[in-house]
Amino acid sequence: MYYSETEARKLVIEAGLRLLENKLIARTWGNISARISKNELIITPSGKAYDRLTPSDLVKVKVSDCSYTGSIKPSSEKGVHAAAYALRQNVGFIIHTHQYYASAVGAECRTIRTAPCAAYALPGTTKLKKAVAEVIKNNPYQNKFLMARHGALILGSDMEEAFERADALEERCKTLVEARVNLNAAEAQSAFDTSKV
Repeated sequence: MYYSETEARKLVIEAGLRLLENKLIARTWGNISARISKNELIITPSGKAYDRLTPSDLVKVKVSDCSYTGSIKPSSEKGVHAAAYALRQNVGFIIHTHQYYASAVGAECRTIRTAPCAAYALPGTTKLKKAVAEVIKNNPYQNKFLMARHGALILGSDMEEAFERADALEERCKTLVEARVNLNAAEAQSAFDTSKV
């Protein structure tokens, strides 16, 4: 099932506001897309604030080659979204977040049980698209992915499912980060053992 173009534009705008409200992105970082056909998606533009977007600011992009028409430039991560849609026919909505705790875990380039980590590559590059495509292909039952030093990519059949998965990932990563912080704090409070120096 695909969204109509009108519905996709409306939901992407709504998702942008929701990401800001839930502090899953900052400024113009991150991007959102919705699928409108087997070979087309609607995606956020490059460098525009989410709280100022209108439906006409969003860009229609082809999954097969990332081509688009018009003067508005799509997100530099359009290739990452296109790769995910090409590999997952059941995915209808994608959010790329810079959520706080997931980004912290991804900064270590760590794979966790519920979210494999794509290898590092510069944002907006073909190398990043290939790294994300590889981790999606190699983990067919996962829908939450960390991107090394670059946030997270969340796949959902629809917008609600994508947000549920983003929230679940953030909770899991928060637990991991807090456990690490508490461990380090406990070690700092312990007596300094000179025999280990």
